[in-house]
Amino acid sequence: MLRQAWKSRLAAAVVAAGLLTGCDERPWVTGKADPKEEANFRQAEAYHRLAQYTKAVEYFQRALDVNPRNADAHLGLGLIHSDPTKIPEYGFAYYHLNRYVEMARATNDPIVVPLIQASGLKLAERYANAIGKIQTQGELEQLKRDRAELLTTVSNLTERLNLANLRLGLPLVTNRFVAPRVYPAPTAPVLPTNAPAPQRRVAMTNQFQSQQASTSSGPAKSAAPKSYKVQPRETLAAIARKNGVTVAQLQAANPGVDARKLKVGQELRIP
Repeated sequence: MLRQAWKSRLAAAVVAAGLLTGCDERPWVTGKADPKEEANFRQAEAYHRLAQYTKAVEYFQRALDVNPRNADAHLGLGLIHSDPTKIPEYGFAYYHLNRYVEMARATNDPIVVPLIQASGLKLAERYANAIGKIQTQGELEQLKRDRAELLTTVSNLTERLNLANLRLGLPLVTNRFVAPRVYPAPTAPVLPTNAPAPQRRVAMTNQFQSQQASTSSGPAKSAAPKSYKVQPRETLAAIARKNGVTVAQLQAANPGVDARKLKVGQELRIP
């Protein structure tokens, strides 16, 4: 018993020394034994012939655990996973078949090389739709951002144009994207019914000139301007409407603010 235990320890020490020095003495690695004669590989082939493919995959993988250089085990796994009637896993098939070609140097194999190409095509077909959906979703989100920015620009330009048209007495501009701003209509002066016609014309002319002067000078500013913090998804036009001012007035009160780069929490001066 003592002699047998001593021999076992000595054998273990020899194997450990060989591994530490880079010399692996396992027969399947050194080529002293045929990898096809390894027990797990032979069991895997038997299960493969019996069409028990799940067991065959398990034992082919065990054969690779014993000997990672067993090219025929890679081939067995590749054949099972590339066949749609067995266990089709085209990613595994592509990997194991390529490993077989690399290790066995079978770059011109008339069976394996077409199987590698077919597995690659199957993988491309499987993931093409998913990749396309990801790209389409990204483009859609970008289009939404561009549309929001464009609507903001159109709203600002519409406000400016309507202010100019109001001063010139021209009709206001409307569009289907931005709700038109309602401006108060000028009221006609009330004249006595018995006033002479020339005097009425003079009074109306003076009233019209005063209205034109008040319009050109712009609305009166409040004595104490207040501040406003930008809320999520707000535009300069929306802030102006909420606070009862025009976009032009809001931009004049905040000359350093870019209407296209408003930040949540940014403080604006309200005239």
